[in-house]
Amino acid sequence: MKRKAVLMTVVLILTSFVFAITGQEVLDNVKDAHDNFKTEKSLIIMKLKDSNGDIREREFDMYLMHSGDDSLALVRFNKPSEVKKITLLTLSDDEIYLYMPAYRKTKRISGGAKNGKFVGSDFKYNDISLLYNEQTDDYDANLIKETDKEYVVEVIPHEKDNDYGRIVMTIKKDHMLFEKIEFYNHENKLIKIMNFKDEKDFDGHILATTIELNNLEENHSTILEIKEVEFDIPITKKFFDRRNISKPVLKYK
Repeated sequence: MKRKAVLMTVVLILTSFVFAITGQEVLDNVKDAHDNFKTEKSLIIMKLKDSNGDIREREFDMYLMHSGDDSLALVRFNKPSEVKKITLLTLSDDEIYLYMPAYRKTKRISGGAKNGKFVGSDFKYNDISLLYNEQTDDYDANLIKETDKEYVVEVIPHEKDNDYGRIVMTIKKDHMLFEKIEFYNHENKLIKIMNFKDEKDFDGHILATTIELNNLEENHSTILEIKEVEFDIPITKKFFDRRNISKPVLKYK
């Protein structure tokens, strides 16, 4: 009996250790570790690589602002000419707007449309929030593995029209940065892998400056290279207005 009691005690101790932190707490810690700024502007090169290895390049600016518990994001393309001034505004998971200068029209992206490709890349509109450590609240997060160096968190989206059945995130404990994100469909088939590398320090902010998303189904990939980053730029909440994204020049007001 004593031996059985000892074994039960060991099991209880190990169990309490394994579940010392939850999956949701890990994701909250990732966000908290990188929310130590109010505003940010990044210059990003997007490379679209096809199955033959041919690459097309695009360039865009990304603006971020923390407003309470929410993050506001605006992406504007600078070049080449066929995508110039295309602008994406994300106010929340349910409020995403896209301005298409060729049609001089701003449309709201909602429902199943959020699973559409973002300007021909391997990113869906739903994926963009992962670039600035935001996830919709409509999910379950489970810690499925922990080592000395990393956490592995499984995210199960609740949205019925989401293309992903589950998402598995590997997070490095050092600086609480994503290392890899795996996307599975509803048949539990791995369809995309996003890798983060080339970490750099920008005035005390540690960021992965190369993000590569491999589309396994289409043998295509999208690479994002962060070239410049500025923090605490003089923009206000008015900057993130759907009426603003159609303007030829985005002004800090």
